[in-house]
Amino acid sequence: MKKIIAANWKNNGDKKFIKNYFEYFSKNLNNTNKNEIIFFPPDLYMDQVDKYKKQSNFRLGGQTLNTAGSDSDGSDLVLTSGTSSEMYIDNGCSYILIGHSEIRQFSNFLIDGPKMDRGLTESETIILALQGSDSLQVIFCVGENEDDKNAGDTHTILSEQLDDLCYLKVKPKKFIVAYEPVWAIGSGKIPTLEDISFIHRFIKSSILEKLSSLKEKDIMVLYGGSVNLKNAKDILCAPHVDGVLIGGASLKVKEFTSICNLKI
Repeated sequence: MKKIIAANWKNNGDKKFIKNYFEYFSKNLNNTNKNEIIFFPPDLYMDQVDKYKKQSNFRLGGQTLNTAGSDSDGSDLVLTSGTSSEMYIDNGCSYILIGHSEIRQFSNFLIDGPKMDRGLTESETIILALQGSDSLQVIFCVGENEDDKNAGDTHTILSEQLDDLCYLKVKPKKFIVAYEPVWAIGSGKIPTLEDISFIHRFIKSSILEKLSSLKEKDIMVLYGGSVNLKNAKDILCAPHVDGVLIGGASLKVKEFTSICNLKI
């Protein structure tokens, strides 16, 4: 089964870094692997990364939607620093991350405007990402923090987060979820392989319970949080794991290329 291997660069990189990165990546990527490789660069460098897309056979994605939504007449509200789904599509993107924990932490801000007195919910952000005939494929991020984990509330938190994805009038092309336990991101700590498989199975079962019309083949769950070359193959081969979302290790081109070249 084809796996997704995604690189979340967050706010890292510059023009020189990108040039050097893809000179190596393009030469050393094993194109016989059929995995889906996705890069999520900073918005300002979308165009720089897009230049290498055909040469290296990868997809491009945005790290978050930053928009105030729509007015009562359906027109877009103006937002300083806003980024719409149409802008991402125009810059070659086919994926969008929604709900990453680092974004969720800062989403409870006020936006002044017609009928807007709060930040967008995750559901509203997903709807915006799905608008239009050439809609973006959402990768919806979920995960518990360390306090939730220690209190035994992981399943409750994940189920509540998944409600935003499942109870929509507009449905994504495919349900792709990235499970990123907040306590594992950048910490070097990860759940056991058994725990990763168990939680991935729980996420799939939870979505199927909420949306009985779906089948398991319609759902993919990726793991993210301290993924590197040492553990990537074991994680990718674990039951119910359909891919990985990689942060820090994706900035090391030799390491990320080696992960992309793994035989799964």
